[in-house]
Amino acid sequence: MTAERWVTPLDRRLLDRLSTEPNLVRAARELGIGRDRAVYRLVRLRRLYGGPVARSRKGGTTAGRTELTPLGRQLLYRSFGSPARTNRWRGTYQRLPGPRVVFTEGTELEVAFRHRDGQAVTVEVDPEAIVVGRRRAELSTRNVLPATVIAVRGSRGGTAELTAHWGDRPVRVALTAGSVDRLGLRPGRRAYLFLKAVAVRRSPTPGSPRR
Repeated sequence: MTAERWVTPLDRRLLDRLSTEPNLVRAARELGIGRDRAVYRLVRLRRLYGGPVARSRKGGTTAGRTELTPLGRQLLYRSFGSPARTNRWRGTYQRLPGPRVVFTEGTELEVAFRHRDGQAVTVEVDPEAIVVGRRRAELSTRNVLPATVIAVRGSRGGTAELTAHWGDRPVRVALTAGSVDRLGLRPGRRAYLFLKAVAVRRSPTPGSPRR
């Protein structure tokens, strides 16, 4: 097992959050985890890689700051050559006929969380949570998204980042370079993106309900 595989999707999301959100408590809350769990993930990475991936400093009368170290930024960039940014989309929550988020161009995602019916909501989907196929298949995933590949970026580590258009929105997908070759994925090719409802999470915003 290579060292890169020890950087889990949750680790990557935490490092990604800290690259733009210097408050550890807020960064952890946005991921749906507690501060203690976030600290544990950072300590685990420090032990694995022999140095701190983030440094915190107290803010006195202001909020403290937690910033990535050069090692933390290196781990964040290593998998894809640049951070694999989480997919974030804003739509309207509909409770019936089943919980879903509807977007302006008519596309929608089935979801597993609850929210106020008819209210705007921002959802997030990790690139690692999406499965790609060239044909529609009967799987347990509730969301099957017809898409067109618009870009593929590989890396020396055997991973790749695919960007596809679903409706009017780009979707980032993380997969292996071998899967790209095996499926013949290249710009212009049609593909299907498979996504479980539980993998679509609500992005916390001030005043949003927590149920």
